[in-house]
Amino acid sequence: MIPQIDPGALLVLLRETLIMFAIYGVYVLSLNLEAGYLGLPQFGKVMYLAMGGVAVGGIATKLALWIYGGAISAKAGISPLKDLNTYCAAYQYQSIAVVNDIFKSSPLEGILFFLVAVALSALLAGVLGVVMAGPALRLREDYLGILFLVSAELVRVVSTYTPQVACGVFGAVVPDPFAWMGDYRPWGYLAVTLLFLVFTFFMLDRLVNSPFGRALRAIRDAETAARVFGKDIVKFRARVLGVASALGGVAGALFVFYNTFVNMGQFVPYYTFVAWAMLMVGGMGNNVGALVGVAVYYIVSRSLEIYKDSLRAVINADPTFLQYIIFGIVIIVMVMFRPQGLVGERPSKTLSRRVLERVRGEA
Repeated sequence: MIPQIDPGALLVLLRETLIMFAIYGVYVLSLNLEAGYLGLPQFGKVMYLAMGGVAVGGIATKLALWIYGGAISAKAGISPLKDLNTYCAAYQYQSIAVVNDIFKSSPLEGILFFLVAVALSALLAGVLGVVMAGPALRLREDYLGILFLVSAELVRVVSTYTPQVACGVFGAVVPDPFAWMGDYRPWGYLAVTLLFLVFTFFMLDRLVNSPFGRALRAIRDAETAARVFGKDIVKFRARVLGVASALGGVAGALFVFYNTFVNMGQFVPYYTFVAWAMLMVGGMGNNVGALVGVAVYYIVSRSLEIYKDSLRAVINADPTFLQYIIFGIVIIVMVMFRPQGLVGERPSKTLSRRVLERVRGEA
């Protein structure tokens, strides 16, 4: 029996799905730059998502507690930064509530906090990406993939069991920079995430269709030939890892602000392989394909969520893990029969013939 869906609940589901689509869109587009265009086996992508968590929950939040420490002490009788362990265990919600009240009355301060936190996330993740470019130059693809995977787990474990990072196992409550929007906050945040997605898409689309992007394809397809023709492989990999990692950090920051809470233990390899599944289904080396893969994943995921009770009656089992089975089968089928994905890679855009003729004539 097909369940009846309340229109209001359906609208909320659509809104939340679009927010996650936008966040994962930024995340998967950054992975596509590394894996789809440059050919790096990036199996530690969640590491840069976690850097967004560190920047927002571990740095920007402490900065807000330091700036508004006087107001927190006056209203809640708490000095959060004097005893961080006690704050993390008992006083997070009271302290952050005071900060949120300030943001409600001062939207400009909330927006400034958001921009600073996102910039910190991009900077922290970008620097880590450039640092990881060193091993990327010296290891073969299989060993490099293992290194990325292990590094991501190292970041997760260390940050989870170090209370000074983001309150350790307790997790960190994050101020809501859009508290001033009131009841319109979810819709406002949807607009913010879509704006980041649009900016990321057009920036990367312009990048990969430039001479820089064509050089990335050349390095991916024939690294030795690209080196012979004078391409500096070191610089290209460092730049790509820096840009893609920074975008991964931005996606992590957007994800944390969506939940207004972060627990560093949540950044498990699952997030890396979900991104790879989206990219493989949509099509590697194509930004439109990357977004198609994200859309397909969330359409299937939300459909299963809506009809899980009906499925439970049919299959007589818990359908919670059914989407993993379905996407596992889908990936196997895609690899066997359509390895290029739903939207395959296309030749990079160049100047039209008319423009080329005009340029020749002017020359």
